[in-house]
Amino acid sequence: MKRRKFVFLSTAASAAIASAPLVSFTLKEENKLKKNKKLRVSYVGFFHETNTYLTEGMGETTLDRMRTFRGDQIKNMMKGTAIGGAVDVCEEEGWDLLPGIMYYIDWCFSTVSDQAWKDAKKEIMDTLKSQMPMDIVYLGVHGAGMVNSTNDLEGDLAESVRKLVGKNTMIVWSGDLHGKITDKMKDNMNFFSACKEYPHMDMNACARDAMYRGAAILAGESRPTPAYRKVPLMMGMSNTEEEGTFANRLKEKCIEIEKRPGVLNCSVMHGFPYQDSNFCGVYPMVTTEKNRKLAEELVDELAQWIWDHRKESILPLETLDKTMSTVLAMLEKDGYYVRKLPTKGDIIDHTPIVIGDAADNPGGGAGGGGTHLLKALMETKGLGKVAFMSIHDPETAKAAVAAGVGATIDVSLGGKFETLAGEPIKTKAYVKSISDGNETVRGGTAFNGPFQLGPTVRLVIEAENTVDVIVISGLCQTYDDTQGRPHGIIIQEYDVIGVKSGMHFRAFYENFTDKLLLADVPGTTSRDITLFEHTQLKYPIYPLDENATFSMGN
Repeated sequence: MKRRKFVFLSTAASAAIASAPLVSFTLKEENKLKKNKKLRVSYVGFFHETNTYLTEGMGETTLDRMRTFRGDQIKNMMKGTAIGGAVDVCEEEGWDLLPGIMYYIDWCFSTVSDQAWKDAKKEIMDTLKSQMPMDIVYLGVHGAGMVNSTNDLEGDLAESVRKLVGKNTMIVWSGDLHGKITDKMKDNMNFFSACKEYPHMDMNACARDAMYRGAAILAGESRPTPAYRKVPLMMGMSNTEEEGTFANRLKEKCIEIEKRPGVLNCSVMHGFPYQDSNFCGVYPMVTTEKNRKLAEELVDELAQWIWDHRKESILPLETLDKTMSTVLAMLEKDGYYVRKLPTKGDIIDHTPIVIGDAADNPGGGAGGGGTHLLKALMETKGLGKVAFMSIHDPETAKAAVAAGVGATIDVSLGGKFETLAGEPIKTKAYVKSISDGNETVRGGTAFNGPFQLGPTVRLVIEAENTVDVIVISGLCQTYDDTQGRPHGIIIQEYDVIGVKSGMHFRAFYENFTDKLLLADVPGTTSRDITLFEHTQLKYPIYPLDENATFSMGN
């Protein structure tokens, strides 16, 4: 089958600012870290996960499409979040966190423009110049950033920062596992790693580890020595927490290697399949304590394990019809929600079925206006009480706000961004409620993250099922129930809930139900990665090429 080249795609998505409760730095736990100096730390960065298949349709990412944190905003707004581990360490240890600059992906995942990168780098470098000397620079970068003129955003920034601050300042980082590793990154950072979990519940903890490792190097207590490989394997977006899966076993293999004597860290960058780049692949890395031979031996072992198990990395896909049949079978087995009189201390014990629209996931760059799953929820008989969070459609939201609560309006819902994700649904809808959309995520990987989604509306659509649809003007994947709560959506009172997310929704909803499904429908973040055209690859890669080969000599 010929792979599609996605063009004319229009808009993209919002990413996560997430929280992690995990901490695991042995030097700190064993009280080996010398506290003989109050360290000066600068936090600067450009956090972007680039989906190149969106660029032609929506244009390049410019700075006005990014969120910007300047000065004390980094301390005040990032504390306790996934990208705030460095901030938390500074507060806990009494280190000086210098007012920095952080560009963070907002709703636009397309390739970063050269001008945007030039301007952002200048502000980052000017900020660092004004703060020198410092002891540690924490780089807030993702791992999958691409600029029009370079596919290695992270390495380019690390190289520039190193030239400025010199060899005596520590440069550290821990990133999203959906990225890459390059020589520029390895050669210019004193220590870096990737989180191990997807959903990314451990990003805060990994950033903490990087900070303490930087302090240990300064104290003369550590000398990290990394080695990495590039395995010609393209992985789909895989759940590391589902026991027995390839991604889960890969995570456990990393943890096992990390526990071996002399090993400081074992990380694997899974890669990001939604970009046309020669950096596509899987990147295992082992960092030892001043032992290059051991690092090379162990990373070779891990790389060979990945290659030997490559066929297990292929994600099982099923049709939307089959998914809906599974939903009906679950409802027949477990029953439907029944409203009861409340009692003191009453807990609703009904568990909804939650379906993630992985192919139209704003967290990977999709426009969030796809209609395939919503249409199926409207047209499949016998689903009971149904909610959908959410459809990104500013035009419909504006019309609903203008009509007001209580109005019935004609809508052409969704389908306004990527045609691949489905046509607009033309129907009548009742305007149930309106919100300003200024919300703070209350659970899962984006805990405590502020988002501006408004205005947002709750539309009630009568079809084979009555469906409560949350329509948002801004753009964000569905991390939890925050998009529905202002509109009176109580998730335990629903039988079926559709959400715009590929994996991060699990971290929240698994606290309420074990009935979590994914819908495999067309979209720009489809789990079927063989659909995407890769013109920049300079080598065969599995599974795009089933005859791809790998050996340590290469």
